[in-house]
Parts: sequence; C-alpha cells; structure tokens
Amino acid sequence: MKEGVSMKTKGILFIISKEQLKPNLQHVANEVAKQLSVPFKIYFFKEENRLEEDVLELIAKGCHEIIFLPVSLFSSTEIRETLPKRISAILAQRTNVTPTFLKPLGSTHAILHFLAAQLAQQANLLPQGVLLIAQANLNDAAIYDELKDLAQKLTIISGRKVYFASVSGNFSYHSVIAQLKSPLLVQPLLIDTTLARKVTSEIGTLRGQQDTILPSLGESQVLKKALWERLKEVGGIKSSP
Repeated sequence: MKEGVSMKTKGILFIISKEQLKPNLQHVANEVAKQLSVPFKIYFFKEENRLEEDVLELIAKGCHEIIFLPVSLFSSTEIRETLPKRISAILAQRTNVTPTFLKPLGSTHAILHFLAAQLAQQANLLPQGVLLIAQANLNDAAIYDELKDLAQKLTIISGRKVYFASVSGNFSYHSVIAQLKSPLLVQPLLIDTTLARKVTSEIGTLRGQQDTILPSLGESQVLKKALWERLKEVGGIKSSP
C-alpha cells in the first residue's frame, strides 16, 4: 500500500528540445510513457507557455516530485541552465513539490553497450578507427566533453581509436575525415534516419567505399532502453502491468 502511494507522488515530464527531431523523439517518449504507472507529460521546449501548464497539471494529479527527463543524447544550455531556472520560478510558491533533473541519455549504459556491441561485431576489421557523428553543437564545452567521454570509453572497451565529430559546424565530420586517410567504422549517433543516410551517403561520395557504415541509433530500440535506465535511477517508477 505504501509503495503505491509513493509511486503516485511522482510525475514524469519528458523534455524534447530539438525541434527538428520532434516527431522521432515524441514517438520514443510515447512508447515509454504508455507503459508508466505514474502521471506524465511530454513537453516541447519551444512551447514556453506550456511548461507551467504541464507542471501544474502534474501537481493537480497529486505529484509531489516531478522528474524532468531530457529525451536527448547530450545536454544543452536549455537543458542545463534555462530549464532549472524556469522550474525554480514556477515552483517558488510550491515548496511541497520537489524537482528532479535527470541527465541526458548519451552517458547511459544502454547507449555505451549498444555502441560497444556494434563495434564488437566488426572484430575482423581491427585495427580500424571509429568515427562517431553526432547532431550536436560541439562549440558547447559541456556537450564536447560528454561526447569526448563517450569516445574515450569506447576506445578502452573496443581497443580502437575513436574519433568524434558533429554533422555541421567547426567540428564537422568533413573536417575530421579530411585528416583521416585510413578506412573507418562510421557510427552515426543520429536519431533521424533520413539525416543518417544523407551523411553516410556523402561520406561515400567523398571517400569511396572504403569505410564501413554501422546502423544509426534511430534504427534501434536503444533510446527506449536508455530512457528506462534513467527512470530506474529515480526509484519508485514502474511500468504498468
């Protein structure tokens, strides 16, 4: 009985910050959310006016702790700074409600194990290097460090040199592959499968067929696993029977 009451006091607010990935991420969040036994809302960061409405709706449903879960691989200024400030203002007069901010999904075991397994399947191609390509702003020092940390962990696990790049900007894959002449294992950290195909097709045009293209994140169920991993960190969150 106490466990049931405890679970009812929690609510989940899924945060989607990338407008261009809205359909993809909303689908993933919905797949997880429909299995939850606690109240939830899916919030799109660009719809500023809805944030307070969603928080108040969860409070009205009896939630005394609201879990803010980014449906993204890496952090951003919006997730790290803007969101906590806005939530602090909304809850300023509601001291009985506790906000809990979870980390993005890129540092989960689910993502790391998925990538490591992809590389393990290519064991006969050692010692090819690996290129991770993310749709992220690597001029943001925090995001750069998160992706660098993921690359370093994969380097240790796989025994391969793991490079990383973004789709565009100062750290784009164009500039990275221009410096790497040997064949690569190309791992798109991309949720948008159309974008992944576009990027890998362009790499093929630029470098011929020497590289091995691995399936993108959008082609797997790993994001759902990563979301559940984050939710289990909180405790008291279970799926519906």
